[in-house]
Amino acid sequence: MSVFLRMLGAGLLASLTGCDNPQTTVELHSYLQAGQSHANASIEPLPVISAASVFTYGATVLRNPFQAIPGRGAGSWQVSLAGDESDADRPREFLEGFDLEQFEMVGTLSSELQTNALLRANGVIHRLKVGDYLGRNNGQVASIQAQQIEVFELITDGRGGWLERSLTIPLKQQS
Repeated sequence: MSVFLRMLGAGLLASLTGCDNPQTTVELHSYLQAGQSHANASIEPLPVISAASVFTYGATVLRNPFQAIPGRGAGSWQVSLAGDESDADRPREFLEGFDLEQFEMVGTLSSELQTNALLRANGVIHRLKVGDYLGRNNGQVASIQAQQIEVFELITDGRGGWLERSLTIPLKQQS
């Protein structure tokens, strides 16, 4: 065991003598002096940042976007007498997949028996008669006139009752 300790001690001494290289210490001293010269240099001050301009929200004086504009085909609301008679079980028609705001009246077709309205939605013209359904809120065509079409919607009020809304879609004037 003592031979092992002697060999270990000799190996440690040999490894420590390799650390005392004059070339390495000169490089270390020059590196430290260069770092100290940089430490003595002055640091540039931070740039002055101006405060951001204050934004004033001015839309509070504008009309509420959820209120109807008078005279623009806006609907009128009233409590419905329909009760639970909404046709929940009837099959939905194709035009009930569109919002009423997407429809434009582009004309009428009349025959001896009935008058049909021509409505455009997403670039496609559809032919409707009184009693046809359209819109997502159980909208039904109530009357067709040369200058407008009247639609009644039946919407739940969230408390078990129903509200009716009368809406007119005016004829779109060609420009």
